[in-house]
Amino acid sequence: MLAAVVALVLAQSPDVVDAGEAVVSSVVASDADAGVAGAGATPNDVKDAGADDEPDRRLQTVVTGSRTERKLQDVVVPTEVITRTQIEQLGVRDLGQLLQQHPGVEMVYTNRGVGIRLQGLDPEYVLVLIDGQRVAGRAGTITDVTRFSLRDLERVEIVKGPAAALYGADAVGGVINLITRRPQRELELSLRAMGGGFQNGSRDVPLGSEADVRAHVGSKLGPFELRGGAGFRHRSPFDRNPDNVADNGPGIRRFDYDVDLSWNPSDAVRVWSRTSYAWTDLRAIDESDTGAVFNRVQRTENVDTWLGTRATLPTGTVLTARGHFGFFKDQFLLDQRNSRKLDEYTQTITRLFEGYVQVDHRVGNHQLTGGAEVLSENLSSTRLSSTFVQRGRFGLFVQDSWTTGGSGPVKLSVEPGFRADIDSQFGGAPSPRLAFKIDAGQALTFRASWGLGFRPPSFNELFLQFCNTGIGYCVAGNPGLIPERSGSVNVAVDYRLPIDGWTVSASAWHTSLTNLINITASGTPNPDNPTIFTYENVAGAYTQGGEVNTRVKVSKGVSFDLAYMGLDARDLTRNRPLEGRSSHRVNGAVNVKYRPTGLEGVVRGTWNGPRNFYVGTGLGFANVLGFGEERVVQAPGYFDLEVQITWVFKPWLKFFLNGYNLLNAGDADFNPRPPRGLLAGATLEY
Repeated sequence: MLAAVVALVLAQSPDVVDAGEAVVSSVVASDADAGVAGAGATPNDVKDAGADDEPDRRLQTVVTGSRTERKLQDVVVPTEVITRTQIEQLGVRDLGQLLQQHPGVEMVYTNRGVGIRLQGLDPEYVLVLIDGQRVAGRAGTITDVTRFSLRDLERVEIVKGPAAALYGADAVGGVINLITRRPQRELELSLRAMGGGFQNGSRDVPLGSEADVRAHVGSKLGPFELRGGAGFRHRSPFDRNPDNVADNGPGIRRFDYDVDLSWNPSDAVRVWSRTSYAWTDLRAIDESDTGAVFNRVQRTENVDTWLGTRATLPTGTVLTARGHFGFFKDQFLLDQRNSRKLDEYTQTITRLFEGYVQVDHRVGNHQLTGGAEVLSENLSSTRLSSTFVQRGRFGLFVQDSWTTGGSGPVKLSVEPGFRADIDSQFGGAPSPRLAFKIDAGQALTFRASWGLGFRPPSFNELFLQFCNTGIGYCVAGNPGLIPERSGSVNVAVDYRLPIDGWTVSASAWHTSLTNLINITASGTPNPDNPTIFTYENVAGAYTQGGEVNTRVKVSKGVSFDLAYMGLDARDLTRNRPLEGRSSHRVNGAVNVKYRPTGLEGVVRGTWNGPRNFYVGTGLGFANVLGFGEERVVQAPGYFDLEVQITWVFKPWLKFFLNGYNLLNAGDADFNPRPPRGLLAGATLEY
């Protein structure tokens, strides 16, 4: 059956460019503003990733790894790209599903969102940006990636490994940068609608429903560009354990809107603004060990507003400045059925203020980049020991990208960088990075980098005060925590075979963590004498591993991608593997396009190996399912299969069918991801 599906499908699988150029599949626009000035990508320069006359992929432009535009063949820090064409061909609804089967990327599912793990490092070490700019709102330590719509994206750039030298705290494990698109014509319209269902598992509701609608409008009139969009998403709750009334995954209702306006009086000057708003409602049923049943509601609102400018002086110097205000409101309600005894309501509001200035200047073979960033964040919550807390951070960074001249077969590029941050709570922290690239002819490229980073404790880790009296535990922050420190080494090699479209790449990394923040507990939870969970700095941990990626272009319309990641992640204090991580992960994709019929599609599959979990009082409050004496549980490996088939009926009209998690991977305790589902939809574009 799989062979028959493969014969019908195509497209381009997510690229792994540079330190993974083996899985590259399309060319992205060159845009100096994207990620640096928040201006978005320029679709005029983008060609169909599935076109027979596909241009040289190495000439595309990326910005995240150096915070300035670079041709892919010239970047020193490995960067991976997923293009707009691929997003449309995969038929995904949000950033979480897009990255679900991307090589080297793992999803972390919680009751309050889905986070991203890179190189074995948890979501609190991964920074998510829009056009190079932070966004407000974390649920605990997780930035929920399902809240990011793909409606207005031109591409997604991924940098794995240390990025604190440019982006500061929260970028120890890497950066994911969402680049928005810019209008190119007087009127641009698009509408995408899909709907379907999934295998719920509940005895009362065996099938769940799902729908997603998004619209986009853009206009370019002389020096002005205007772009707006809106989206709606619905999904029913899902239940993987029919023996109780509790849901394993919440139902979702989400509305989101955004508006971009820019003024470009000349090629040298650009002024822009962007405002986005998202409203999300998550609903589920919970059940305690004592039999109490709760209706759980989490409602969040996000508002982010950016204003910026970018100017190129006659000397070639580029100046970029921007300001950002972010607002995140999180309301959580636990309503006990038939009683008010265990009801709980909390409200948390986060405000983020950010200012940023960057200067880029070229001197001979040196591209100099420097800048300053000031950030202020305050949080008010009924869950904190102090109802209002605030912190500020000021950072200065500088980077020199130097490339040797000459026309010999070997070319060397060196990129030293340094950032110094001053935190209002924890003082100064240096974050240096040294990266270099060696091109040994046209076929072989070697890259390596070393960097240090830090992560200050979050507000929750410092000040959280919360009790669940029904189950019998409390969570208490620890104001005595100190920042975590990291040191990372990454190496990568890319080899482009003489056969057109055949590439192989390999990479390896080691990241050490000191003062690692972990969770400790005392006793066994019970309502009469609640267990106290708190945070502490432990001695250290490390993650290390490697990736191998290959891409084979069978013909102009058929390609195959294969990737493997091996991971060793260990808690040195407890002398055991870090929880929830697979030691082995394999990704594969088959892409086919058959032009005479207009059929195209993609088959993506991922195998994740077994994972260790520690169930009991030493576990922490993320999985308060198995209180008592701690024991090791090994969750079995699983295979995730997804198929997308698209029929291009007209250039402006496409129909598609998407089947996700077709083998129904997941379980109630350790992998609470949505069950097997099927969606159908259509896309209209003008």
